[in-house]
Amino acid sequence: MTKQTVVDESLPSVDSTDEKQGIWASILRDVKSSTKKAPATKSLVVLGDNESGRTTLVAKLQGNEDPKRGAGLEYHYIDVRDDDRDDTPKLGVWILDGDVTCSSPLLKFAIKSDTYEDTILMLVANMTQPWSLLTTLKKWITLVEEHIDKLQLDSTHLHEIRDRFQYDFQHYTEPNDTSIMITSSSSSTTIKSGIIGGRIPSSVSSVSLASGTTSTNINNSEEQIILPLPEGVLTKSLGIPVIVVITKCDAMSTLEKENDYKDEQFDFMQYHLRKFCLEYGAALFFTSVKEKKNIDKLYKYILHKCYGYPFISPAAIVERDAIFIPSGWDNPKKVDILLENLHRLKSTDNYSDVFVKPIVRRPLQRDNEIITAEDDQEFLSRLQLTLNRAASPGRTEENATPVLTRNVMTSGVSSGMISQTPSMPGRSRNQPTTSSGGTSAAANEGALANFFNSLLTRKSGGPVTPTNASSPVTQRQNNDNTGVDSTLTANQNSQKQQEQS
Repeated sequence: MTKQTVVDESLPSVDSTDEKQGIWASILRDVKSSTKKAPATKSLVVLGDNESGRTTLVAKLQGNEDPKRGAGLEYHYIDVRDDDRDDTPKLGVWILDGDVTCSSPLLKFAIKSDTYEDTILMLVANMTQPWSLLTTLKKWITLVEEHIDKLQLDSTHLHEIRDRFQYDFQHYTEPNDTSIMITSSSSSTTIKSGIIGGRIPSSVSSVSLASGTTSTNINNSEEQIILPLPEGVLTKSLGIPVIVVITKCDAMSTLEKENDYKDEQFDFMQYHLRKFCLEYGAALFFTSVKEKKNIDKLYKYILHKCYGYPFISPAAIVERDAIFIPSGWDNPKKVDILLENLHRLKSTDNYSDVFVKPIVRRPLQRDNEIITAEDDQEFLSRLQLTLNRAASPGRTEENATPVLTRNVMTSGVSSGMISQTPSMPGRSRNQPTTSSGGTSAAANEGALANFFNSLLTRKSGGPVTPTNASSPVTQRQNNDNTGVDSTLTANQNSQKQQEQS
């Protein structure tokens, strides 16, 4: 009896322990089921030419006012702002170099086979060069297509990815703020208009969010109805979201003034851009960091495509510099409406013929001429002449070295006296000189000439005339002597007449 009593008393305690463990287990299961799982890692790959504004655009999406420019392959991340979560996810951003040759071998680090499904592609082009918009977009999308072929993805899996993307594209519905109230979390969304607590898979686009009808078995192939596509739509689908961003759209007014672009040209540009986006199912954004147009809308759209956050902004095609066309909204009929505004242009016109790159005339740059060093002796000789000119400013290069003229006096010169008088070719000695230096030099030469003339007069008894013209001083002295001789002759004649009388 005693043992049985003890056993009976111990049984209730075992039952109560099991009951408590069951309660705690159920609480833990509820907490675990209600805990928000961290979203999967997503990647945003940004491609574009140099000076297209890629780095500045990503910096604005980050909320950074001081963008850091790099080279090659850059990696950044964007903090996802979510007030309902403590561990906010980070969106990885890869920015490839603007040179296709450099980016081609680096693309394998940004787009991998195991993360291909979690990748979003962003193509960036610059509005300041409208003639190269389509060329730039086609160049970079071709690079991605070639890289995807090298990944050798499983054909079945790639087909599923493309079917899921096509389903989202075809079932897009314009958002309606009045009929839908959406509260979001990091990876789940609660729709208050009919479905409470409904979990939206990552494959559901803004179609389901806007329409308010979500199937819990959306991933089931039986539920996905793939409709036939119009001509020119999703003909080159990659299976992943593609966003085409045209930056620096504030330059459209400048293009209108400088290049005489009209609304017809801009409609023609929009027509071809939208045709390109339809082939890949891409969204189209016209942005301006300077005027802060569509930057916040682009940020929300990226988070919507990556993590399923709600996006309720409708398409905008009224403002030509702030166009926004989400993936799935456009179709060929809507695009053809732009053709109604084309009067002088046709849809079949070549894009490069309508937007011609202006010819920039740059001054010709001649090759640097080879400068040969001057010979040292020539340089010194030239320097010596320069110094001589500075020392005697009245003497020119011709008369730097005086020429001595020798006159042989045959009458009464026994010793062969030679008269050496400096001659001044090209200039007469009786010409006045303007500078004081020239006057002093002429006076010195005249003094020398008088000295030699006086010597010759003493020896021969008569004056000797120099070969060249005499200096002003010599000429003046000769005139004085002539006057004296004429006076003496007159006196002698008068005396003779007196004697005869």
